[in-house]
Amino acid sequence: MMGPILSSIHRVYVDLSAVISELSHTKRSFDSLLARLSVVAPPVPNPSKSYWQEDPPFPNLVGVQSPDLPRTADIVIIGSGISGASVAYTILNQSQKRGIYPGIVVLEARNLCSGATGRNGGHIKCSPYMEYARLKARFGMEHAKKLLNFQRRHLAVILDLVQQNEDLKISEVREVQTVDSFTDEHIWNEAKKMVQELREDAPDIAEDIVVHDGTEACEEFQIDPQYCYGIITYAAGALSPYRFVTGLYASLLSTYSATFSIETNTPATDIQVNPGNPKRPFTVHTPRGKITATHVVHATDAFAASLLPGLKGKIFPVRGHMTAQEPGNLFPKLGGARSWSFIHRRGFDYISQRPGTGELMAGGGVVQSPEKGMDEFGIWRDDRSSYAIRAYLDGLLPTIFGAHNWGADMGARVKMAWTGCMGFTADLLPYVGVLDQKITLRKIPIARSSKDAKQPAEWISAGFQGEGMVLAWLSGVAVGLMLVGEEDEVFEMAPGIPGGKIADWLPEEFVCSKRRVDCSNASDLATLL
Repeated sequence: MMGPILSSIHRVYVDLSAVISELSHTKRSFDSLLARLSVVAPPVPNPSKSYWQEDPPFPNLVGVQSPDLPRTADIVIIGSGISGASVAYTILNQSQKRGIYPGIVVLEARNLCSGATGRNGGHIKCSPYMEYARLKARFGMEHAKKLLNFQRRHLAVILDLVQQNEDLKISEVREVQTVDSFTDEHIWNEAKKMVQELREDAPDIAEDIVVHDGTEACEEFQIDPQYCYGIITYAAGALSPYRFVTGLYASLLSTYSATFSIETNTPATDIQVNPGNPKRPFTVHTPRGKITATHVVHATDAFAASLLPGLKGKIFPVRGHMTAQEPGNLFPKLGGARSWSFIHRRGFDYISQRPGTGELMAGGGVVQSPEKGMDEFGIWRDDRSSYAIRAYLDGLLPTIFGAHNWGADMGARVKMAWTGCMGFTADLLPYVGVLDQKITLRKIPIARSSKDAKQPAEWISAGFQGEGMVLAWLSGVAVGLMLVGEEDEVFEMAPGIPGGKIADWLPEEFVCSKRRVDCSNASDLATLL
């Protein structure tokens, strides 16, 4: 669900616009929503199970714990999804090059990778023409290009990392041809204008985008023509995010077993400061005991505000829905080489097909809920689902592809359905970097520093608006590099890590400054869309 629930295709461009337009007519509903977005809660203990988690490649890691919780750590990372994995990977690898082996503990409230990463749609995809149009309108041409290239860089970086690491070969990472099919004539005409704008401003980015008009395109891509005004295709990626992240953790535990541990079913319930310990000023409380640490990294996406008072109402959950479905007997066997997005006047849906087994991973439908999507904002319960969205997704695929392309169901079509919480920020951009003490509301003493140590601090990599597969990995890399003191260094490209300075590729708009947080407000969402 989540990889993009608001998603691969124009993160928040259609779904959120539709939702907010409804809210503008109903002040009471909007006020209720704003109140809900300011509520904080921990992850529920028994979430719905995602299809990705059905057959874990590393079953011994699902509930991995040390016999005894470590009492000290150089770095505590809260959250075991792709962002936390990226931070850990970067710190461990970059530190090893200098002969340093920091003690790192990853805390996870539930089973390993049980949050948004383990629940999403598996798309490594942004819609470049829609993203560019939206970003250019907000930030101008040059900033829009950098923001877009940050997203587009993820596929190559992740592919390179997988090729270099045997444990990651199981993650189904691949390039795909992605198909954006438009069910509404007005939206289709607007999309074609966006493609033209991108071709004029950034022809290198637009070079693989193909616009297909007419019913012939529907036949070529096997989509029911009565629901298709046109199609746009381009290159993207897909993966099993759960397999990717758990494979990476298996590799890190094998390589750094003496200094790296993962503690699942160990929620961080509080963070306090001990002024008498300037080297390790943070005490992280869990039901299994306390850990004193030099640094704390918040990689909990939708749940970040539960431990960061200054982000209350600034980062919040949106619940998304996903399904795994068995294709009909006439559906083409494409070996996982294609993904789809169906863009409607209200909302959109996204689909990928797994290589080998061929299941269709289908999600979306947020505006089908009883309150047209509004009732999915500020919802923490990934142990429940919306009956309306679930029913919509259950019937989507045979309808949108058409009976002549789908054929007959081969047994039960829907194999599993689940939900998950995506982290949204009030200004619709990720929070990345060191946290101001006025955001954490925890004042820490100044410690003596060495050339190999950053001052103790709290850090964040969160708020990916359901687009984590094209935002989270490099955001985590940036935090890891900052934390080990390489923020201003020029470094060579390594597996999973771009070359150059961080500032060369990390958009400045992502930096989680106090001023940015203060200036953003959930009530302003409508003006951003």
